[in-house]
Amino acid sequence: MNHLQRSLTLTEMTNNLLNKCDLPASLTIEHCASLLSMSMTSFRRKLAQEEASYKLIQSKFLNELCVHALLTQLIKIEELSFKLGYSERATFERAFKQKFGITPSQFRELSMIGNNKGNRQNIIKIAQNMPPMPDSCQQLLREKDQNNLDISRIVLIIEKDPIFVGRIMGLASRAIYGKTPSNVQEAISRNLGMNTVLNLAVMYAISDALQGQVNQAVIEQYTQAFLMAPKLFKLVRQSLKGVVKFDISVTEQLLIFSLLGIFLLNHREAHQHKLILHSIQGIDNLPLLNTHINDIMQISIFSASALMLSLWHVDAKVIKQLTHLDKFSQKKVKGTPQDEVVLFMLSCLYSSARRNSDYTELEEAAALLNISDFSDIQTLLF
Repeated sequence: MNHLQRSLTLTEMTNNLLNKCDLPASLTIEHCASLLSMSMTSFRRKLAQEEASYKLIQSKFLNELCVHALLTQLIKIEELSFKLGYSERATFERAFKQKFGITPSQFRELSMIGNNKGNRQNIIKIAQNMPPMPDSCQQLLREKDQNNLDISRIVLIIEKDPIFVGRIMGLASRAIYGKTPSNVQEAISRNLGMNTVLNLAVMYAISDALQGQVNQAVIEQYTQAFLMAPKLFKLVRQSLKGVVKFDISVTEQLLIFSLLGIFLLNHREAHQHKLILHSIQGIDNLPLLNTHINDIMQISIFSASALMLSLWHVDAKVIKQLTHLDKFSQKKVKGTPQDEVVLFMLSCLYSSARRNSDYTELEEAAALLNISDFSDIQTLLF
């Protein structure tokens, strides 16, 4: 290997080989290792040290190639189908439509609607015109900022909102959190915890504010996934046995809030909401989706989430972490082990919301992050 190769990570070198290959879908792990003058054992081991595998790298590369090629129009659809490993264009089109709900040509046409430079301002305007946060939610956040919250105070505030009380009681059920509570105070103190209730209040407030403006199936599916975030976080912490340290309060908020931007980007007044709807239906990889949306909207999922939270004056520490997570997701900054695990958990929630039936890549990613007992995550989310 020359000096340039030694300065690159093995993951980057593998991506370079895929990029130079006329038919990247046909490049086998054996051939790739040979081109890098490495044994198969050494190749696999060194990729694992970078928390990667050839299967994950190649799959992500092909997915990115597909979306990027359709958006930039730098390649004809027939040529793209061969690069992706399909024997003919018709086979590719059928597979694409099955995943995305539209043909590659229709996806390309949707990407041409609107002005990318105006998309960000359009989203900001929509966020600014959202209804104000409910009084009970505002009061909870004010009390939290003043360190005045305890169980009895939370109960007193939320009892004024019978719909939210019903949601809390429903969530704190035997199937998810243990013994069924007899009242809302028990649901909070024994099953959910004060911080989780505050986070859910914000999450429900945003989803309710966008009712009627966002595809109902999207709201229902993603809200259901967000509700699983605290339990997922607990499972992952138990599996890692303290090897990776977290700010538990901030991380739980990140898991519940980070994907809320999907609601805003799917708003009926968003210039390219139809393209976003098909993108979240078809794109499996969350970082790829985030980058793709940022390219066409000039605002990413995480940035859209941070925008709504900032307008509603939610914890500035969470907004700062969202900004960092966005940069890490798009490989603009180097991440920490905590970042890797948080992005993995968000990918699990995203996959659950999309109701994926194939979670083998997530299982492989979990193994690379030393997250054992993936079967427990599978049972919870899929």
